[in-house]
Amino acid sequence: MGDFNVVLGAHERSRGARNPARPSQEFMAFLDEAHLHDMDTAGPQFTWVTRRSNHGYMAARLDRVLANDDFLDLWHSASATVLPCISSDHHPIILKLHETSEHVVRPFHFQYMWTTHPFFKQTVLNSWTQLTTASSPIQLVTQKLKRLKATLKNWNRVVFKNIYVEMEEASEALNAIQVEAALYGDTEDRLLTKIDCTVHLNTVMHQHQINSTQRNRL
Repeated sequence: MGDFNVVLGAHERSRGARNPARPSQEFMAFLDEAHLHDMDTAGPQFTWVTRRSNHGYMAARLDRVLANDDFLDLWHSASATVLPCISSDHHPIILKLHETSEHVVRPFHFQYMWTTHPFFKQTVLNSWTQLTTASSPIQLVTQKLKRLKATLKNWNRVVFKNIYVEMEEASEALNAIQVEAALYGDTEDRLLTKIDCTVHLNTVMHQHQINSTQRNRL
């Protein structure tokens, strides 16, 4: 997965955008020889966009996800999504490896990404300071921990929801305002909306990175 700096044909570049690297035929021959498949992606069609004064708007699909048969057999529900540009002229791509079973029961794990939310500490404090019916210090701690676990599980479902869904929604919002600005020009309202959408997407992507790092360590 990454920037291969080549397109597979004219359909992967905008009008006026030349193939910026080696001929497409060589890249296609490489894919065939290595038995790699170019995975379909959701989101924006092009992954690289630039606006040059001499050439105007140019865009191309330079970034992609390649997978072999073994990977596709193992992760047959895997999907890739092109996210909006934030600080680069390239769109980032996120690869999601979906669970094959919908009924997997997992033990409770504290999620480090929760700590990035501004209301997390208050949520924990509100749960921990509620009265209990415990008659001993051990029962007190046990009841508080049990209640906090239930509180965090519900809070994660209601507030954090699904991190992938949140990322997709944030990406769609930013991409929509970027397209609108490209078509009709930037206004003060559109600039403020782009800033808000960019900050939100950065926050969600940071949370996803924290969550992925923790999952890899488990």
